[in-house]
Amino acid sequence: MSALKKILLLALLSITLMGCNDPESAAAEAAQLRAEQHPERTYVGEHNYYTMESSEHAAFGRKKELKVMYQDFPRYFVEKAKEWPKEDLNDASSYDLPRFQFAWANSSSKDEYENGLKIWSMKTDGTDLRLVTDVTVELVNGIKNLTRSPNNRYVAWADLGGYKTVYDIKTGKVVELSIAMSPLPMLWSEDSRYLYFERARNLYSRWDSMTGEVSKVDLKIRTEAVLTEDKIIKVTDAAVVGYNLKTNERLFVLSSDRSLSDKERIFNVKSISPTGRFAWGSNQDYGWLFDTKKQTVKQMVDDFVPAQILGKDAHYSALSKMTYVTIVDRVEDKVWSWRAFSHGAMSGEGSLYNGLANNGLWFKEGK
Repeated sequence: MSALKKILLLALLSITLMGCNDPESAAAEAAQLRAEQHPERTYVGEHNYYTMESSEHAAFGRKKELKVMYQDFPRYFVEKAKEWPKEDLNDASSYDLPRFQFAWANSSSKDEYENGLKIWSMKTDGTDLRLVTDVTVELVNGIKNLTRSPNNRYVAWADLGGYKTVYDIKTGKVVELSIAMSPLPMLWSEDSRYLYFERARNLYSRWDSMTGEVSKVDLKIRTEAVLTEDKIIKVTDAAVVGYNLKTNERLFVLSSDRSLSDKERIFNVKSISPTGRFAWGSNQDYGWLFDTKKQTVKQMVDDFVPAQILGKDAHYSALSKMTYVTIVDRVEDKVWSWRAFSHGAMSGEGSLYNGLANNGLWFKEGK
């Protein structure tokens, strides 16, 4: 072998060995191997992936006939939350549909970061799962209430003991508001500046997101409410009530049937649409759909689907338990139900935000 050939061979061997020691090359090869071994998986980082699985049959145990829809939705397998993409306010593609947010413990790992509840979010069609915050809440404390500011920037939650926290997605800042014994209610102002909350039984305060100040207020709020500059519409135990905040005048009361007994007319399921136009109340026997613009009440007996989460114009609703996502098209009487998560533990109830995106429709046209 000539001297020139020996030099070229040694150079080639050296390049090959260098490639083997290159972490990026090794990672790329490992990723390619995983993809070849599990073609049904779409990997998100080294330890996480999702598969596309068909939706399932959904039954509400009521007379209401719904057409069960079957299509593929993502099922998420998240072992390392640290590797999962975070919600990014600058990523417009994340906000082209309304979104659900929820508290989920994705792993029972002994790793301090991975163990415990975190806030997550995804689009209403099940795509674009995002980690909202690194803040971890112990499972034993749980999360009772979860709400998002109208500008999507702030997420607030209360644990079972009433301890309230606000997380600023833009800056990563965490604000601890209260150790009060009341986990409910919490309500954002329309401009996202103020978070109103109950600090104790029938005693209310307001957090100012611009100054950080907390002050006492007289405004009585509910979680199932919409607050604008001059008006509040809220769902009470058996009615929907509107108030003019500037004049302190009651604008309207839309009540469940007053001829019924208290047990029959009090709601155990309540919700309100993002604009406050529609509200829902129901119990085991009766359901009521309230139109606050037309000032009408539609009463249903047994033949109805409860709406723990109500979308714009009451077109869509969802069950608030996110273990299985269940969505109802209330206009066309369709239902989708799918298991979005392979494992982990949920706490509390999911909620809707960014509810006016895509004109309030929860699925894109043609899907």
